[in-house]
Amino acid sequence: MYTKKIAQSLKYLLTFWKKKSFLILFFFISLYIGFFLASPYILNFLQHTYQQKFVFYSLSEPITSFLKFSLVLTVLVIFPFIFYLILNALNLIFNLKKKFFWMFYLLGLGLFYLGVVFAYFITLPYGIRFLLSFRTEKIEPSISLGHFVNFFSFFVIAFGLIFELPLFLTFLSLTKILNPYKITKYRKEIFFGIAVLSAVITPTPDAFNMALLSIPLYVLFELGIFLSRFLLRRNLLENTQNEVLESSKEND
Repeated sequence: MYTKKIAQSLKYLLTFWKKKSFLILFFFISLYIGFFLASPYILNFLQHTYQQKFVFYSLSEPITSFLKFSLVLTVLVIFPFIFYLILNALNLIFNLKKKFFWMFYLLGLGLFYLGVVFAYFITLPYGIRFLLSFRTEKIEPSISLGHFVNFFSFFVIAFGLIFELPLFLTFLSLTKILNPYKITKYRKEIFFGIAVLSAVITPTPDAFNMALLSIPLYVLFELGIFLSRFLLRRNLLENTQNEVLESSKEND
């Protein structure tokens, strides 16, 4: 059943690409060039924001840093378009009711940019301040431009995607991979797994930065479970609620 629908969604994406590839590439390249030209000014603004002077240790570091930074900014701007295409492809599989489709779309955009804002205003300032607190009178920090771009890009994109966790859990519930009425029995194990995952993907080994990632991640997990139960009760898809509820009763 799902194999045929997955094939239809892939066909939709390929057809859309064939029809709109020129416009997509033109828009993407235009944005990319614009951000590339603006990158020195934006990074200079960030340099003053964090009160640190960026340095580079190779001749190619500035140009490669500008290229990476421009790509990240371009992705952040065109994310609504990317997310719309992904959601449309998923809609061919799940057949969401129209009102739920737009609810998912707006909620997904809101969560993504909320994650970006959270990373920019909370995670990055506190994380950088914490890491720079280890300087002494004889040891002054010297932040590499390339390392800062990688650090900034990782947290901004990672938190944007992490904040999509509630929608991801909801789609797992729709495919019956996840039962939101049973998974809450394993909260301790899930919290431990989140802590381990945060320790692995956080670019610094300290507990502070790990907490900055693990705490929001667990809150979003709980939000995803609540959203899954709420939407299943509202009969998001035909028979989905009854099947999940019956499965939950059978295992109680």
